Amino acid sequence: MYLIAELCGQHGGSIRRLEQMALQAKMGGANAVKVQLYDTYNMPGDNRKNWEYLNISFEDLKRFKLFCDGLHIDLFSSVFDEERLEWCIKLDFQVMKVASYVLQEWPDLAEKIVKTGKKTIVSLGMWDWENLAPPFNAQNVEYLYCVSKYPGTLEDIRMPNFNTHSFFTGYSDHSPGISATLYSITRGATIIEKHFTTSKSLQKDTEKGHLCSMDYNELIAIRTFADDFKILSSNYN
Repeated sequence: MYLIAELCGQHGGSIRRLEQMALQAKMGGANAVKVQLYDTYNMPGDNRKNWEYLNISFEDLKRFKLFCDGLHIDLFSSVFDEERLEWCIKLDFQVMKVASYVLQEWPDLAEKIVKTGKKTIVSLGMWDWENLAPPFNAQNVEYLYCVSKYPGTLEDIRMPNFNTHSFFTGYSDHSPGISATLYSITRGATIIEKHFTTSKSLQKDTEKGHLCSMDYNELIAIRTFADDFKILSSNYN
């Protein structure tokens, strides 16, 4: 099971905290860490200046990539413009990500990400997946089920059976706690993405990410459950 620790915006704008989070994610059993790359002033909304601290420069991304390479943990990103897509290509990211919002609002950018030929993970939080075919017919694409709410609730989730569904292979979890994540594993999810925080006490009124994030102990619990479930399941095959 490929376990992704999403670090944005729990890093608080600090490259040193990003490195601390990547180290904890590695120690906790994550296979990858993910950031989000955008220019907040070109994003929709009226409070863009409030999110300026979340911008990651190319030089900081390069430094962080070298740090993750040293840890032997994958680093990739959701990108929200073509310039930052070029950053990922230049730094030889092996995995790409299409966020639900990008697929919905900037489909041309989503298509360019897929056409890099890299393994591309696409979240379908805003896609009518129950009535529509998947957006891309490409061998390098894998799809995640998710609910595009921060935080989501268990009542919002209509978890597919990943063992039998035609195109979903994993789950991006925005709900508090890890119950939904563990449930998705029992239904065959082979990719898990969940926000990660060093401490849920960092939650602020203007931020919702920490509330639906896993901490270090929860990350370990997810990895342990996934590994144990695989062993137990194999006894019945």
